[in-house]
Amino acid sequence: MGHNHSHSGSDGSRKNILIAFFLNASFAVIELIGGFYTNSIAIMSDALHDFGDSLALLFSYFAEKLSDKDPDKKYTFGYRRFSILAALVNGGILLAGSVFVIYEAIGRIQSPEEVKAEGMVWLAILGISVNSYAAWRLSKNSGVNMKMIMLHLLEDLFGWVAVLIVSIILLFKPWFVLDAVLSILISAIILRGVYKNLKKVFIILLQHFPSELEIGEIKNKIEEFSGVENIHEIKGWSLDDEHHYLRFHVKVSPEMEMKSVDKIKIEIKNLLQTYNVTYSSIEFESSGCE
Repeated sequence: MGHNHSHSGSDGSRKNILIAFFLNASFAVIELIGGFYTNSIAIMSDALHDFGDSLALLFSYFAEKLSDKDPDKKYTFGYRRFSILAALVNGGILLAGSVFVIYEAIGRIQSPEEVKAEGMVWLAILGISVNSYAAWRLSKNSGVNMKMIMLHLLEDLFGWVAVLIVSIILLFKPWFVLDAVLSILISAIILRGVYKNLKKVFIILLQHFPSELEIGEIKNKIEEFSGVENIHEIKGWSLDDEHHYLRFHVKVSPEMEMKSVDKIKIEIKNLLQTYNVTYSSIEFESSGCE
């Protein structure tokens, strides 16, 4: 079976990941220095988070590159699952980072410490600019791994918006506990997104039937083909969130010739391609052989 891969689109996705990595890693160093200077738990926590994000982005880059390789003797279905592996790793890093931020923030709520608000303002503006640009670069990419990466960037973006709001308030009011409270709120929002994406990753790894496929609709369309009596024994799973596999039995008339069977098979495979079913195994059987 021949498969067409959009390598140019994949190259663009990988380039965007690489740009996001360099932006993230460089800014993490600036954050770490700025966090110590301002004594802000939000900034120091985000700096550590960004170092983790940078490693995740680098891993995603190589995983996405590997996932575009064509099938071979060792991986007969190709390497698409490597992007799912990257999403799993990214989700784990996000989860660990968010829990760490919450842990540190709870300590600051119990014992608030003074922070340098003016320095926080300038770091927040820079952080919003860097993460907005990185998120914009990745906004046109698709796939569960890309969505997980976007969560990384959105987490940082929302975090810096929170830091900006807090720092402006702290310029006028010494409510230093807000630094920790907003860190917890942002982490809670991100954890919700991580849960949804990790759930999708585990569903794919457990070979759950693709939720995106309306199997009743597909079954009805196939059974409308001339010569097809019914289809049954339908099994399916996903390589990733965009490429699916189906196998099923097709019952045809016992008088049907092989030439007609081949014609039906081509029609079915063309139909399945419109549903992103990249791979399919179709077994034909005669209604007279039961």
